[in-house]
Amino acid sequence: MRWILALTWLAFIAYAWFWVPGQPLGSDPVFKELVTLQSKEPWLLTVFSWLGIYPVIFACLLFRKSAKARGTRVPAWPFVLLSFGLGAFALLPYFAWSSPTNRGSRYERFSFGSHRESGIGRVAAHKLTHVVLLLLTLGTGFYAVTQGHPDVYMEAFRESSFVHIMTMDFVILTLLSLIALFRDASDNRRFRGWAVAGVIPLIGPLIYLMTSRREWV
Repeated sequence: MRWILALTWLAFIAYAWFWVPGQPLGSDPVFKELVTLQSKEPWLLTVFSWLGIYPVIFACLLFRKSAKARGTRVPAWPFVLLSFGLGAFALLPYFAWSSPTNRGSRYERFSFGSHRESGIGRVAAHKLTHVVLLLLTLGTGFYAVTQGHPDVYMEAFRESSFVHIMTMDFVILTLLSLIALFRDASDNRRFRGWAVAGVIPLIGPLIYLMTSRREWV
């Protein structure tokens, strides 16, 4: 699995750098509208906002327990922090590096420290955090479904390099959530079939979190 994830990461970078269709960022009007939140297309705004919610969901999954409790030497926080700007480009290396072959008993010394870890872990595990994220996801989704125009989004997907990469990033993050749920379920002795909840973008992982026990180790 680690090599598949690593190759996927390299392929994603190569595609984004050399072959992505559409206008480059510097001359892409859709990119400028989205980063300033001035786009008039609800589907574009919604997917863009979901790419901001996804890193928080991964933080909730990865920060609920310390790296030591998860049985890995790899700290999650640098990758999660970068994912707010880079999405799957930042998270793919983490999941490749922290694959089962690298999940051992030694604790990585590079971490937040016990006090900060504990505080972040409590926020990540708190049900209110998950409820707020779910409400934001459902609210923006309702806005897109009732007010959006999928054909406008598809046109932007073909003509805007940013929307093209944004869409691929969203798909890869959804697939990564399956791996994150599987690992979390294994670590917490839950039914591993919960991993399939990841096929429902954002909502599936949030339901998983809301039904899990609140704990910090």
